[in-house]
Amino acid sequence: MKKVIFRAAVAAALLVVVCSCDFIRSSLGKPTSADLAVLRQEREAREQAMRDSIAAAEAERARLEAEAAAKAAEAASIKRYYAVAGAFKDPAGAQVYVDKLQENGLKVRTFDFKSGLKVVCLEGSDTLDVVRRDLATLKSLKIAPSDPWIYNTNQKLHKEI
Repeated sequence: MKKVIFRAAVAAALLVVVCSCDFIRSSLGKPTSADLAVLRQEREAREQAMRDSIAAAEAERARLEAEAAAKAAEAASIKRYYAVAGAFKDPAGAQVYVDKLQENGLKVRTFDFKSGLKVVCLEGSDTLDVVRRDLATLKSLKIAPSDPWIYNTNQKLHKEI
């Protein structure tokens, strides 16, 4: 009985040694340790690519959410009344006028009207009295290309932000 157990133990040990040998594994059509290492590297590369893709998608989602929040904040910041300093067909002309107004210490906002005009306004207000003061300020500067006027955003002449 001892001989049978000994022979079985030796056979099991030989089987472990023979099965782990790359030569035997390759002759049996099984992957060798080099093949397994390559497969492991390929799997790790695929997993890393997936992690990178997920990270890029999350970064893009965060960027889009921030952009949407900024647009929402800008849309919420639209006041009811604005003192309009001028309306321009050419955006470059509007920018020149914006620069002039800012040089005079005024806070400026522009609107793109549905008609295609770029409208240059002073910082708006929800009260008409403040905007009337802004209108008087514009008239006193005498740099306006036309007579300033008051725009009520409830008219919805501007493009939505």
